[in-house]
This record gives sequence, structure tokens and C-alpha cells, in this order.
Amino acid sequence: MKPLLKWAGGKRVIAPILVSHFPSDWDSGTYFEPFIGGAALYLHLEPSRAQISDLNERLVGFYKHVRNTPDELVDGIQKIATSFNATNIDDKKEFYLGLRSDFNQTNPDSLESSIGVYALNKLCFNGLYRENAKGFFNVPFGQKKIFPEVTPEDFLEISGLLQSTEILHCTFSEALKSAVPGDFVYFDPPYVPLEGTPSFTAYQAGGFGVEAQIELSELMTELSMKGVKAMTSNSSAKLCYEVFKAHNIVEIQAPRMVSATSAGRGSIKELVIMNY
Repeated sequence: MKPLLKWAGGKRVIAPILVSHFPSDWDSGTYFEPFIGGAALYLHLEPSRAQISDLNERLVGFYKHVRNTPDELVDGIQKIATSFNATNIDDKKEFYLGLRSDFNQTNPDSLESSIGVYALNKLCFNGLYRENAKGFFNVPFGQKKIFPEVTPEDFLEISGLLQSTEILHCTFSEALKSAVPGDFVYFDPPYVPLEGTPSFTAYQAGGFGVEAQIELSELMTELSMKGVKAMTSNSSAKLCYEVFKAHNIVEIQAPRMVSATSAGRGSIKELVIMNY
């Protein structure tokens, strides 16, 4: 299944590489994926039992509505698409800014918020999700002329998969409290910025700093002691080798598809880090 949302650091292209490093019995228990983002790996795996979670409340609300009310979600998105396509080319930016403003006033759990998550993802600059310090989505207009085609079948297919999936709004450590031996966890946190590059940690207000990376490494150790196998992806920054030195580290080549400039796209070395 293909992701509904474009997301920074999406794993769709390298999913087969990641899976090649999974333990052979990864699907014997429950599959956990905090930092669900665009859900590319989850949708590639199509696990029979899963828990997905994220600290981004609006993103969590979106997946809940995909699971519980896909028809209403698609209907709302299609109404926005029709209105956007009918808007004069010179007024499309204002349409987008109005949509963004309305979105920031919605309840994160609401259907309206979930409609906005999808619509803004398709119309904003480069499909980024970024919030300011107040928690407001602030990505500029992506100069789109036509709203991308909405395929209801894609929503219904993913809705079916999500029926057997628990969806939580919580921290990554809280998400793993119910993990037991035989379960498998894949973490895809905001990456440690590479040396000499701008830091991009604003997937939600508050960011994800060094202390959080250390907490993640320590959690992977705790999970190993409980008999829970876990993998995480991260950048090849020197800090990562130090923070995750207690674990098994493998280097891979991965494409970088979401970047503000063409120079920031292309193949880049990343790390696959395992507690087994």
C-alpha cells in the first residue's frame, strides 16, 4: 500500500532494505511504530497486529479518521479539491492561506482537522509538515495549480488495514509500555542533523533534541533486556555513533526526497541501528 501523505524522511523507497535487517520472527508478535509520520514502512509491511503512535496530535487524528470514517474524510477532501481547482490562478495562494488559518483553529481530533492535514499536505511547499512555537502549521503555499487526484479506494484499503491497529497519541516511551517479548519495534525519529547543515526538528512544537536521542537509545537497551527487538533509523552524524554505540549499527544509502533545495536531495548515508 502506498502512503496517503508525503512526509519528511519517508521510508517507502528503502523499505525493502530496512526489512532485510529485521529479525526473522518480527511478525510473531505485535508490530510497534512510534513516529508514524507518513506510515510508509507500516503500509509496506501490512502487519496483522500493530500499534502506531506519534506525538503529533493532528497526524494521529488523521489516521483515526482514515480508520473510522474514511468516506466522510474523502468527501471533505474532495470538496476542498473541487473548490481549489475552481479558484482563479491568482487567488490560489489566498485560498491556501485561508485553509491553513482555518486548520489551525480546528480541534486536532476533529474530522475537519484530518481533512486539513491531507489537503495542506498536498498543497503546501514540498509536502512538509512543520509547526511554529505555538503549535500552528506554518508551511507556505507550494504554488500548486491543481489539487492532486483523490482516490477513495486508497483510503478504504488503508482503513481496512488499520482496523487491527491501535492508534495512540503519546511519546515514544509511553507507546512501548505494553510491549512484551516477541514484539518488534521500528523507530523513525527526527534525525540528528548532519554536521554543517541546518537543523530541522520542528515536526511538532518542541522539536527533538540530543536528550531525546539518548532517551531513545536507553529505551532500546531496556527493550532488549525485556526480550523486545527494536530497530531505529537515523542520520550518519558523528553524534549518532556515540549515542547509539551500545547497539548494532549498519550503514545504508538512502534517498533524501524532501528538501528545500534540489542540492539537498539525492542519495545520503544513513544508519540502521538494532538492539539485536
